[in-house]
Amino acid sequence: MKTILTTALILFSILSVKAQNNLPEFNDKPAYFDAKTKELKELEKSQYNTMAKAKGLFKAEGGFFLKGISSSVRIPKLEELKFVVKTTPGADPTSVFDLVQFEIRKDQRVFITTKAKTTSTSTSFEKINYEVKKIKEGYYYLIVKNLGKGEYFLGTSDFMFAFGID
Repeated sequence: MKTILTTALILFSILSVKAQNNLPEFNDKPAYFDAKTKELKELEKSQYNTMAKAKGLFKAEGGFFLKGISSSVRIPKLEELKFVVKTTPGADPTSVFDLVQFEIRKDQRVFITTKAKTTSTSTSFEKINYEVKKIKEGYYYLIVKNLGKGEYFLGTSDFMFAFGID
């Protein structure tokens, strides 16, 4: 009886440690959750590189870019993708993370945020919606459905976390 109880406690401890390894250690650093292997995969982390470009005499655009036409982090195209994030307890992940698709230009992944004409300026971009599911206090799944092939990033106010869908 004592050996069964000891074995059960050891097994529970191992499973508990393994389960905790599937949660990010740091705040605001998303990771892809591979449902098949139950492992987390870190995303390509980069600071924002700003750009501003004149487009003729009366137009300009500004935004951000990453070097290279594709991320080193590749994710297979699936009906549903899950990312795991750790946030400050009580923070709404949708107010911390924007999911956006890059545009490929020459040898860069580009994200245009501002377009200007001689008489007006617009500062909008298209965000991709995702669902949020609480795992436990401060930890969440960001669930994206039907994401097409391409280059994407989850952005915070400081960093871009890039990945590509094959």
